[in-house]
Amino acid sequence: MKFRQKFHEVFNLKPDILVIPESENIERLGLSKKDYPELSDSKWIGDNQSKGLSIFTFNDFKIELFEKYSNNYKYILPVTISRKNESYRVIGVWTKKIEEKKKGHNNYIRQVYLSLSEYESFLNYENIIVCGDFNSNLFWKRSGIDNNHQMVLDQLDDKNIFSSYHHFFNEEQGKENIPTYYHYHHQDKPFHIDFCFMSNKLIKKLNKVHIGKFEDWMHLSDHVPMTIVLSDNSND
Repeated sequence: MKFRQKFHEVFNLKPDILVIPESENIERLGLSKKDYPELSDSKWIGDNQSKGLSIFTFNDFKIELFEKYSNNYKYILPVTISRKNESYRVIGVWTKKIEEKKKGHNNYIRQVYLSLSEYESFLNYENIIVCGDFNSNLFWKRSGIDNNHQMVLDQLDDKNIFSSYHHFFNEEQGKENIPTYYHYHHQDKPFHIDFCFMSNKLIKKLNKVHIGKFEDWMHLSDHVPMTIVLSDNSND
């Protein structure tokens, strides 16, 4: 199902920040301020007009692309999202196969590993969010160049950036109990491959993590949404 046929279901979650991998060019959605007055800004990247990476903001948040964004990591999108005196640095993620597999390839989770090294200065901020479809899990034991999931976790840990899901549910990486993806929409093929990492300051404000249910979303997508709710501590 095309994103234009289902975006309203996601908008109904009433987010402030929304990261959507595998989404159509925003211009195809026919969004209007009249229908969605809370929609503030959007950014889309992609080579295929039917499948790219989108970031939407609502409730007066505006998006600014990081000036050092590299097309080498096309679907790892660093932006600053802000309103008034509130600002976040967000990296939207959609890892995928971008070239033939070879020695030194940049596919899937390796894209995140390489891009985080490239964007190290971008991560030096108190309000950091790195989220999206990583198409990876520590459970999948891989070797050599493909064994980058733990390396990504180590990179983020070095910056005091942690998984909101694992913090909230007190679960270990690779041992998740709640899936975010069902292969070919099959309930008996569940995986946890979507993540939302946040800086320690935001982790301290974590109020709720909610994963959508299979029966509510499988008619729309093979992924279910991950919703992160932060407490409103304006004095922090």
